[in-house]
Amino acid sequence: LVFVKAPSPGLVKTRLLSVLSVEDAAALYRALVRDTLEALAAVPDIHRVIAYAADPTFPDLAWLGEYPMVHQEGETLGARLQQAFAWAFAQGAQRVIAIGSDAPALSPEWLREACEALERVEVVIGPTRDGGYQLIGLRRPQPELFVDMPWSTPQLFARTLERAAQLGLRARCLEPVEDLDTPDDLRRYLTLHRLPGVVGLK
Repeated sequence: LVFVKAPSPGLVKTRLLSVLSVEDAAALYRALVRDTLEALAAVPDIHRVIAYAADPTFPDLAWLGEYPMVHQEGETLGARLQQAFAWAFAQGAQRVIAIGSDAPALSPEWLREACEALERVEVVIGPTRDGGYQLIGLRRPQPELFVDMPWSTPQLFARTLERAAQLGLRARCLEPVEDLDTPDDLRRYLTLHRLPGVVGLK
């Protein structure tokens, strides 16, 4: 499950709007989504579905390509994750991974490691260096992992691991990855990479 928002200018990558225009921030977001989908395309034997948060100001879906899609439902990220996992398991999936679309350096190897880990443990988590996570995978629904969690804070990863332990779930943690949410994230990334389509910082 790839969690994706409609790339409406001004509504995505909002924490970067102090250094990017709304158009450049939206272009960056589309590039990050495409990179995520390309990395997933190199992982064999998985079924890819986009969990999409639509926006009426951006009705065109052509930028996503030909992927099956389910719409995100719920007021909070936790509720949307619960719903998406419940939907996927109801389709008959035996292992389900949800992944965000704002980490620019995901590798197929990292994603394959997550898939393989779920053959041995109940939960796999791919943390980000800022204390959140970019990926979470389950072997069966675990709605308690998404209730009353500190979303968008540096405590999310640790609290999720703590909750998994309280539930008696075996967890595997992948190597942390960099996500791209803040101006500092962007500056750090631009020192190492060029981002086509992103004009530059203000």
